[in-house]
Amino acid sequence: MLDASITLLKGQEDLNDMVVNKNTRINEILNAYPEAMKFFNEKQMSCGSCFAVKFDTLENGALMHGMEVTTLIGQLEQFLQALPTRVSSTQHK
Repeated sequence: MLDASITLLKGQEDLNDMVVNKNTRINEILNAYPEAMKFFNEKQMSCGSCFAVKFDTLENGALMHGMEVTTLIGQLEQFLQALPTRVSSTQHK
């Protein structure tokens, strides 16, 4: 089975990469990208109101909602890449 994973930058102020794969917990994604709640809501996953979001992985979430995990990761990647880039601004006096 293909192990799909994506590496996402959390923002210019944070140089650490976040690797998202089938074993990534959903709340880790939501903590790094609060905007991802919209993605999960559009997929009818209701992650915002589910107690299991603290320990469920993308794979478990996909299985519980009848989705293929590699497809879900690909769609999540597209959603996150379309988010506006977080840029820190500096003002010159």
